[in-house]
Amino acid sequence: MRHICIIGGTGMLAEVTKWYAENDCIVSVVARNEEKLNRMKFSCSKPDNIKEILVDYCDSNTLQKLLKNNIHKYGRYTELVIWLHEDGLASLETIYRLLDDQSSIWHIIGSQRDAQQFRTQYQPSTKIGYHLIQLGFQRENNRKRWLTNNEIANGVIQSIQSGRSYNLIGELST
Repeated sequence: MRHICIIGGTGMLAEVTKWYAENDCIVSVVARNEEKLNRMKFSCSKPDNIKEILVDYCDSNTLQKLLKNNIHKYGRYTELVIWLHEDGLASLETIYRLLDDQSSIWHIIGSQRDAQQFRTQYQPSTKIGYHLIQLGFQRENNRKRWLTNNEIANGVIQSIQSGRSYNLIGELST
């Protein structure tokens, strides 16, 4: 059984978490809010496939300890889906050290990021498969609007299924 770790899997990525779980993967979710995690978990048709890692991802030491325990219990991570705010980017190196060369990372970034610069700065230096998913905006009635959580989740799932190294959900301003 594949073991997926999702950081940020209770908010805009909740449907991605459920998609993996409902496709018979073990999904370990790093979350700060137990209530949101439980609400997401029990709205899934296979809640037993979702495993909780309750920690603030900015706390690298505790995060590393809990991720190691999780790997020991459920096996290595085959995939990692990451949505981190700016304050959590320092934890990436801690996370990367726990992966092996057969793992794949799906890293979600915002529309204001320069994807090439971000890849240069944060792509692991190992042979780990690294994929960027960039969030843009939608045009509606000649106006720009943010993507909805469902649009984001569907775009992330399509990106994962595509296997491409870079995916854009929506549009970017030029």
